[in-house]
Amino acid sequence: MSNTGSAQRRIFIECSHTYLVGGSSGIRRVARNLANEHQSASSDAVQLVPLVWAGRGFLSPKRPLTEKAHPITIFGRLALGCIGAASRVVRAVLRLPLLRWLGKLVEDSLDKSRGGIDREDIVDGQSAQEAEPAPSNSDGFYRVFGLLVWPLGFLFLKQVRFRRGDIVVLVDSTWDSPAMLHALFEAQERDGIHVGAMLHDLFPLTIPHMCQASTVAGYTGWFKQVSEGVDFFITNSAATSRALDMQLKDSGSERARSLPAGHFRLGAEVHQAVAPLSGSDPLHSVRGFVVLAVGTIEPRKNYQVILDALDELWEKYDVTLVVVGRPGWSSDDVLHRLREHPQAGVRLLHLDNADDAALSACYERADALVCASWAEGFGLPIVEGMRYGAPVLASAIDVFREVGGDACRYFAPDQPAELASELEQLIQQWQLGKPVRQPQCDYAVSWHQSAVQFRDEVLRLACAASSRTASVDSAARSQL
Repeated sequence: MSNTGSAQRRIFIECSHTYLVGGSSGIRRVARNLANEHQSASSDAVQLVPLVWAGRGFLSPKRPLTEKAHPITIFGRLALGCIGAASRVVRAVLRLPLLRWLGKLVEDSLDKSRGGIDREDIVDGQSAQEAEPAPSNSDGFYRVFGLLVWPLGFLFLKQVRFRRGDIVVLVDSTWDSPAMLHALFEAQERDGIHVGAMLHDLFPLTIPHMCQASTVAGYTGWFKQVSEGVDFFITNSAATSRALDMQLKDSGSERARSLPAGHFRLGAEVHQAVAPLSGSDPLHSVRGFVVLAVGTIEPRKNYQVILDALDELWEKYDVTLVVVGRPGWSSDDVLHRLREHPQAGVRLLHLDNADDAALSACYERADALVCASWAEGFGLPIVEGMRYGAPVLASAIDVFREVGGDACRYFAPDQPAELASELEQLIQQWQLGKPVRQPQCDYAVSWHQSAVQFRDEVLRLACAASSRTASVDSAARSQL
């Protein structure tokens, strides 16, 4: 990257949620990797800048984002816990109205920081469903963070002042902060910036029966607000862009239907050294042919068909299934099956708290990766698996065919026998000593390449938005 200057166009990558609470879910990996590539993907004409909402203004991190929660967030949780406990004691003794109000404010902030913000989602493909945006206002957490960060923030962040021509893209799952959206829309009018929204999927709108009711309510409100305020949309796949187009044609306003939209391809590296395969590592004792499945334990991920297919194979072959995923909503049946299965702990392993190091180890060891989802916005495990050389078997849905192309094998998501047959071919090949792992293919691009695509597409969309605004203004003047 060349030296930055005021002549550069600035693209801000909003990554508030990921910066504050860390985590290894899909959306957080997208936000973190794009933000961390900001220097390498900047150019003479365009500078990429990470952006964090701090309750009453915007800041830019000075250090790379990590999986860990920010130190100020950890300190804030401890401080809020102490203050909340103290306020409850004093309120119980004195029963003063002022203290009741203060205690309620602190408790609300605590609730929001634990529920609306501090939610640990699964490794992989965090979707709108998995992020569970709260239908109520969760700005209390950001306000508390802002109070802590402004006096100490110079150690970690620098203040951001928008200027005309800046572009802000809502990449992260910061869906429960109306105050942040309000601040950005004010900056549109005051400073002449452009605001774009990245859509990772639209499942609460398109397949609400596969989402929790609270998720549907929260996401619907957020989507309506951004549709009426942003200047453009950007998505993670052509399939998501098509879903957006259909959604806006069906129920969007005239303004929303006219917004520019585009997409770019996500990267494939898991930025973490492979965990050592020691005796304490579950993978150390894994034997035979290893099948890996990565994703939240919830209905949309379709784990039942994977387990049904493996039940067929366990009768004939020495094969181990490794499931990497935390429990999600409506997961009791699958979790019970994982826990109570005769192969549990032997040839069926469930890693429900894997970080990037453990995930890397799984990809490195896997002889095959299975992605059986009924629906996805992109499917990070597909490209991550391909980057590690694992053969990928994916359900025959449009987005997987787009993401995996001819480098994947496909099966009907409601046909476990079909999946078992595809896996059996690989197992038999492996038993004969023939290689089943494959060279890295062009479908698995790096996060640097992804960030460059993101930069160029965002710039194109912002220019299209400027042209659209100019046309609208010209048409309005002609009516005078």
